[in-house]
Amino acid sequence: MRNRTIGINVRVSENEKKKLQRNAKKSNLNLSSYLRKSGLQKEIYSIPDEELRKIYNGIIELKNEFSYMSDEEIKEKITKMQSDFLDIYNYKNGDDVSGNNENMGN
Repeated sequence: MRNRTIGINVRVSENEKKKLQRNAKKSNLNLSSYLRKSGLQKEIYSIPDEELRKIYNGIIELKNEFSYMSDEEIKEKITKMQSDFLDIYNYKNGDDVSGNNENMGN
């Protein structure tokens, strides 16, 4: 059950609304969630959806071709996906992309 029952009306210009909507979309949030997080000073992350889709497609490709691939090809593809994922993770967390993945279980 949702406990958010009180509305808040805020007036913005058309350009401000477009910018807020764009920022919410970049963060993969709806406008209400974006404004709530922003107003409560919670961290908001941009999520590079296209990059995540590429990794997902790589996983599907690996699954479909697994039985036809050599162990070396499999290892190479998994290593590439791991690297791509860590790049996104580090970007999302504001870390430098120097490969610091100590919190990722490696």
